[in-house]
Amino acid sequence: MNTDPYSSPSPFPSNQAERGGPAPPGTESAPPPPAWWRKTDGNASTSGTIPWLAAPLYAIPETTKLLMCGGVAGAFSKTCTAPLARITILRQLQSTGAVAGWAGTAKVGIVPALGKIVREEGVRALWKGNMVTVIQRLPYSSINFYLYENIMDFLEGEGAFVQKDGDTKQSGDKSVRAGREGQKGLGWDVARRLVAGGSAGMIACTCTYPLDLVRTRLAAQTTVKHYDGLIHALWVIGSKEGPRGLYRGLAPTLAQIGPNLAINFAAYETLSKLAKEHELGERMPPAMVSLACGSTSAVVSATATYPLDLVRRRLQMRCAQDRGHGFVRVFKDVFKAEGLSGFYRGIIPEYAKVVPGVSITYMTYELLKRSIGVDTGRL
Repeated sequence: MNTDPYSSPSPFPSNQAERGGPAPPGTESAPPPPAWWRKTDGNASTSGTIPWLAAPLYAIPETTKLLMCGGVAGAFSKTCTAPLARITILRQLQSTGAVAGWAGTAKVGIVPALGKIVREEGVRALWKGNMVTVIQRLPYSSINFYLYENIMDFLEGEGAFVQKDGDTKQSGDKSVRAGREGQKGLGWDVARRLVAGGSAGMIACTCTYPLDLVRTRLAAQTTVKHYDGLIHALWVIGSKEGPRGLYRGLAPTLAQIGPNLAINFAAYETLSKLAKEHELGERMPPAMVSLACGSTSAVVSATATYPLDLVRRRLQMRCAQDRGHGFVRVFKDVFKAEGLSGFYRGIIPEYAKVVPGVSITYMTYELLKRSIGVDTGRL
């Protein structure tokens, strides 16, 4: 039995007797390289590991695997929900006059809106800007998930900066990490998840923000074309609006992303912990539990932070001469012109996008981690 919870578990045990069969080629005598400082849970289950998938990745550090899982999960989810994401952006901007042909379409439903895009721009237009979204989502989601897990480790007294002797306790026949023993779904753990989720989200957003701004402007293009693609958009915005133009709307974005992901991560992991405590996974497929927890957390976080998201989208569409219109000014303008309901313009397609989007992201992330043998016991 492995009694060191900080050792890197592998889907392939270290000796022939434990393996019950041949190890992957070239791995008979060498353990996999250790992660940088993220260590997987010594008691995490690897029962869902897919041998043919895990074998080629056996020698890859766990840090790299976790980054891959987060990036692929985010990119896959965004691609699945790209048409709904585009409708949300068009809805948020239709009253600004920045979107040609969409003025006065506030009451058009999701399906008619999809049909309007197909008729006027073609089927491929449903995924307009999605390549930029994927390019942005890969590093964003990788950083986001990875930092969340590591910040949680740090807040729980684990990780590279606080590893010390006697940091584990024996519980029955298992060696458990001190920070995880007796961990419940509620209580101080919720506060830690809020801090970790908000911090990870803001750092990841800052690192990849110019790509998000370009994605918004590309998605807002209809029959009037201003940019020819990612590189052209970056060059035009940088040359006409200056380097600061690439970060236009960053402050309200962080103000929205921080609480959104704080609530999202905290709600999801809290619901997951409660589901495990009540053994829901034994009565329904784990994937269904992930989808249910993800859907609920998405609705809660989206409702709480949608007005901030709407204001940041409008700030991203401001021209260089509108620099005096900051967050407070736009917020007041929206309330004066459209009332309280104006802050929730496009919320229905947002729900239709974010609920499956968040659910798919979490489910894919968990599935990938289990499949390649880096289940961390969290998320």
